[in-house]
Order: sequence, then structure tokens, then C-alpha cells
Amino acid sequence: MDAHPVVERFLTAFYTGDVAQIRDSVVTKFTMEGPFASAHDADELITLSQPLFDVVRGVRFRQWVIDGDNVSSLYDINLHGPNGSGWMTMGGWFTVAGDRVATGYVVYDSATQHAILAGR
Repeated sequence: MDAHPVVERFLTAFYTGDVAQIRDSVVTKFTMEGPFASAHDADELITLSQPLFDVVRGVRFRQWVIDGDNVSSLYDINLHGPNGSGWMTMGGWFTVAGDRVATGYVVYDSATQHAILAGR
């Protein structure tokens, strides 16, 4: 299976808060790392991400780099917070196993996040 649509399905589910689709998009021993937290399965990811689900209103993809089962994506998420709304650029590196995401690592512009969500 082509790895790109697997990662796109996961990211779209994640940034729209589709919990059932998130669970269906990752392997059982899934791991995700980021600047402030790590998750070791879908349930932990969903629990840690609940505050994010409240403020994200969508995702738009900018660029994909695919190397077999390894996929990198540059994308923006639309945040809504006490200081208005705006797009925050993110980057992610993912490994795919079959038709599911096995690992992920994300980075983002924390200054933009803080500017939009300060006070939350």
C-alpha cells in the first residue's frame, strides 16, 4: 500500500478529532513523539490530545516526501483560541506498517501556538 494516503488519513482524523478513525489509522503498538508529550498507543494519544481537539478546526497539507514506508509532511493546522484564530505550521515524520501508521514525530512553531492560545 502507498504510505502517503495512510498518513494523510491519520492526520486528517487527528486534526478533526475523529477518535474512531484515529484508532483505525494506527497500529496497536503505535508511538508518537512531540516537543511536549509522547504517546505509546492510540488511547494515550487521544487522552493527551483532548485539549487540542477543542481548538483545532482543520488541516491543510503543503508538502509530502515519501520514501517507501517513511513519510514526511509539512502541513498547517487551523487553531481557534482566546486571541482569535490562525494557521500554525507543523512538520511530521511517520513510519507506516501496512495500512496503518506505526510511529510519528511532530514539531511545530510554538510561538504561533502561544500567540493564538495564550490564556487557555
